[in-house]
Amino acid sequence: MLDSLILKKISNYLELIRFSKPIGFLLLMWPCWFGLSLLNLEIEILISWLIIFLLGSFFMRSAGCIINDIIDRDFDKSVERTKLRPLASNRISIVEAVLLLCSFLLLSLIILLQFNLYSIILGLISIPFVILYPFMKRITFWPQVFLGITFSWGALIVSTQFNQSITFQFGLLYIACIFWTLGYDTIYAYQDKKDDIKQNIKSTAVLFGDNGKWLVIICYLTVVLIFGYLGWKSSNSLISLFVIAIIGISTYIAIQKWDINSPESSNFYFRQNNNLAIMLFIYLLIF
Repeated sequence: MLDSLILKKISNYLELIRFSKPIGFLLLMWPCWFGLSLLNLEIEILISWLIIFLLGSFFMRSAGCIINDIIDRDFDKSVERTKLRPLASNRISIVEAVLLLCSFLLLSLIILLQFNLYSIILGLISIPFVILYPFMKRITFWPQVFLGITFSWGALIVSTQFNQSITFQFGLLYIACIFWTLGYDTIYAYQDKKDDIKQNIKSTAVLFGDNGKWLVIICYLTVVLIFGYLGWKSSNSLISLFVIAIIGISTYIAIQKWDINSPESSNFYFRQNNNLAIMLFIYLLIF
C-alpha cells in the first residue's frame, strides 16, 4: 500500500515536470547546441559540453514547468488540455511543488557553476525572464516573443563561455532562435485558441486567428535565411546554400499541411520542430 502511494506520488511529480514530453526541454536545449556547433571544438570537449547543456536544459525546463503551473493553476482548471495537470487537479500541493522547484533550481545552479563568470552572470540575468513569462499571456498578445527571448538565452551563454563576449555571429543565432520559438510556439498556441479566447488569455494564435500561417512562414523563413548565412559564412560553400534551401522548402511544405483549426494537427507539427532542429544542428556542424 505504501509502495503504491509512493509510486503514485512520483508519477505525479514526473507529470508536473512533463517528463513524458521531452520536446519541451529539447527545444530549450537546441539553441545551446546550435551555438556549440558554430565552434571548432575537439570532439571530446564538444561531447562534454553537449551533455552539460542537455542536463542544464532539463533541470531549467523542469523548474519552468513548475513555475508555470503554480501561476496558472486556476486558469488550467478551465482549459481542456490542462485541467488534469497535477496542480490544477489538486494531486500535488503548492508546498510540494515549491520544494520540487527548489530542488531543480539547485541542480540548475550546480550546472551553472561549471561556467565562467561572464556566463554565470548572464545565466542569473535570465531567471527573471523565466519567472515573468507565465504572466505575459495576461499582458500582451505576443507572449511567444517573450518565450523566444527566454528559451534562446543558451545561445548567448555559449558565446560568453567560449568568446568572453556576445559576438555578431552568436547575436544572429540568438535572433534566429527567437524567430524559431515565435514560430513553433504560435503553432503550439493554436491548440488552446478557443479556450484562451474564453479565458481572455492572449497569444499570437488569438491575435492572428485564421491568418496565423503567414506569421509562422515569416518566422521560419527568417530562421532559414540566418542559418543559411551562418553556414555559408563559415564554409564559403555554395553547397551549404543548396542544403539550407532544401530544409527551407521542406519546412514550408510542412507548414502548408498544418491545419490551424485542428489541435491534433497543431500538436503534431509543433513536435516536428525537434526534427527540424536536428537538421539545422547537423547543417551547422557540417558547414
